[in-house]
Amino acid sequence: MASPRWQKVAREIWKNPKRTLLVVLSIAVGVIALGTVAGTYTVITRELPAGYARVNPASATLYVEPFDDTLLRVVRNLPGVEAADGRRTVTMRLQAGVSPWRDVEMFSLPDYDNLQVARLWPERGAWPPAPRELLIERAAMDLAGLRIGDIVTLEAANGTKRSLPVSGVVYDINRPSARFANRLYGYVHPGTMEWLGVEDDYNQLDIVVAERKLDRGHIASVAGEVRGKVEKSGRDVYWLSIPEPGKHPFERFLGPMALLLTALGLLCLFLSGFLVVNTITALLAQQIRQIGVMKAIGARTGQIAGLYVGMVLLLGLLALLISIPTSLLATRSLVGFMAGLVNFDVASYQPPAWVFGLQVMAALLVPLLAALVPVFKGSRITVREAINSYGLAEGQQGSGLLLTLLGQVRGLSRPVLLAIRSTFRRRARLVLTLLTLALASTIFIAVLSVRASLLRTLDDALAHWQYDVGVSFVRPYRVEEIERQAMLVPGVTHAESWGYQTVRRLRPDNTNSDALIMIAPPADTRLLQPTLLAGRWLLPEDENAIVITTDLLREEPGLRAGDAVELEMDGRLSTWVVVGLMRGVLSGPTMYANYPYFARAMRSPAQASTVQVVTGQHTPAFQRQLAGALEEQFERSGLRVVSTTTLAELRRVAIAQFGVIIIFLLAMALLLAIVGALGLAGTMSINVLERTREIGMMRAIGATGRTVRRMVVVEGGLIGLLSWILGTALAIPISQVLSRSVGLSFLQTPLSYRFAPEGAAIWLVAVLILAAIASLLPARDASRVSVRDALAYE
Repeated sequence: MASPRWQKVAREIWKNPKRTLLVVLSIAVGVIALGTVAGTYTVITRELPAGYARVNPASATLYVEPFDDTLLRVVRNLPGVEAADGRRTVTMRLQAGVSPWRDVEMFSLPDYDNLQVARLWPERGAWPPAPRELLIERAAMDLAGLRIGDIVTLEAANGTKRSLPVSGVVYDINRPSARFANRLYGYVHPGTMEWLGVEDDYNQLDIVVAERKLDRGHIASVAGEVRGKVEKSGRDVYWLSIPEPGKHPFERFLGPMALLLTALGLLCLFLSGFLVVNTITALLAQQIRQIGVMKAIGARTGQIAGLYVGMVLLLGLLALLISIPTSLLATRSLVGFMAGLVNFDVASYQPPAWVFGLQVMAALLVPLLAALVPVFKGSRITVREAINSYGLAEGQQGSGLLLTLLGQVRGLSRPVLLAIRSTFRRRARLVLTLLTLALASTIFIAVLSVRASLLRTLDDALAHWQYDVGVSFVRPYRVEEIERQAMLVPGVTHAESWGYQTVRRLRPDNTNSDALIMIAPPADTRLLQPTLLAGRWLLPEDENAIVITTDLLREEPGLRAGDAVELEMDGRLSTWVVVGLMRGVLSGPTMYANYPYFARAMRSPAQASTVQVVTGQHTPAFQRQLAGALEEQFERSGLRVVSTTTLAELRRVAIAQFGVIIIFLLAMALLLAIVGALGLAGTMSINVLERTREIGMMRAIGATGRTVRRMVVVEGGLIGLLSWILGTALAIPISQVLSRSVGLSFLQTPLSYRFAPEGAAIWLVAVLILAAIASLLPARDASRVSVRDALAYE
């Protein structure tokens, strides 16, 4: 049988279930937030690399002139090469039904079942692809809205168009997620490539090194030897790419995202401790006389402190019963969401054991630390002080001046005045409650301000493109003819041809970068208004000068204004000088050069491969309609189109990518709001308990239950309003810091800051609703207090 002291602990927990539930839920929310963040991060960082490693990703990729199995066998036998595979890669266009044409990256492999490098996995439908049938990557399948059995049309660069069925779905983790890249991926039999008018020889060579697979220097050395062997065979190597060894491209975003979410999770846990402080303080005040009696019959200070510490630990254990299964469900949901977005499989959603240990520590230590001060302060009271104490009613003086001042305000009823006085009666408790709600307000408004800043940054970045529709051609055509044909389309007010070329940087370690985009507008262009962050913009007299974007810095970090770079353009090397850095937002690794020098370097004077068009209307619908009309006009005139892009589409894709960050931040803000609401509910319950006798006297002199309820709800609303004012003030500097952190982490540049007044307005409505909900139950309890029970209460 339990000792009397532990019977008392159990009785205190069970005799007031509402108070217990509030404290348990408050602790649980913080532990859930921490466990979900830790669990999601650990599962993703375990499953994504493991899934990526299962396909045996390429250590290096060489893009070369067409080659066959003879050269592939030579490469496979080279020292230092563990495995090698060849494939044909080509960009085409795909159309399903009457939907617009979309870019599709097409691959053909001779033996899908025996790939050594960058393996594919069958998902459903046919495998491997039969001749004149098409397999689609699963994420691309969803993006294009395709189903197995659909008939699609493929158009090769030479103009050949063929219709063929989608016969199956494959999983390819080697490609950037179709949702992020806004690009489709297709897989066909080598014979199908010939049918589409494309050579079926390989043009991509993937290798895996035999040793030191995470050593970039060693990989570069082996890849250099492979390159030398390929060039000795009489074939040009267009470029050599070495990705981050052993890492999926998305992994670079995990660290910054985890840091932000961990900070918010810890804040949520920290705030949940405030309710513990309020509850334990009120409980000790209520039981001052009981403590005095226990001391009078021989209880020591340590024993009494241990009793209330035990109560707090028991509350923490109850919170664990809720938080562990809930955080497991939340982790599964978030990991599943990220897996679908990034396009990777999850073998197990189970977090490692240390995540559960972290939750146990958080559920027990945080409430314990929060309760230590009130527990030891309350347990050290002497018998005389305890007997002379008035318990909860004590310390309620000090609001007379406030009530006198408020009494001078016309139009305030007596219950409202009493509610305002009661709000400020317990200043320490009010401060803790305000901090909890105010920080929830701060984070919510700050998150919406980050979203507003992201959108403003995106608008600023897209604003430097002063056109509506961009059209790319299969090869350069004469500028005069391109612009003449564009102006024949109704709705076009201006057309300007630009040079466009994918290039590679030859790095100092003799490796090549991935594909970089060079755009070459005329020196007097009126369709560019760049946002410069360093250096300067191009001058008409510039020749081999380039301005790079922050998106390019993600691929080629360390470049600065004044640096000279070697670029491989159409098989030729040339030296360029970086003169400026401009902001770019998810538009790919891009650089800008002057058209005249670019045209000479490309040996295509007076020719361009893209045209930018300004329309009379700037709505997304009209942009899309005009893009179709332009494509038809160019095709009729013999100018073959590769793709069309509207500014509205670019903005939509970028917003969707930003949305991942916002969803996670809003989820954490919601948890903070829940903690704040629980804290307010706990405070209101304690306040009602303190005023039990006061409410009884009000009822004795004629106050109705409705009057009492209104008084309690007004008090809760006032606390909510004060927290909103404080939270809004704090949100301004916090949102600036958060916006800068998000910008530097994900875009390599601070965001264009914008405070979101709509966020403050939304939270004002939300906090008043939360305050009303948090006050309703205490208000109902207060209105049901009978006069007899109230006057008998101590």
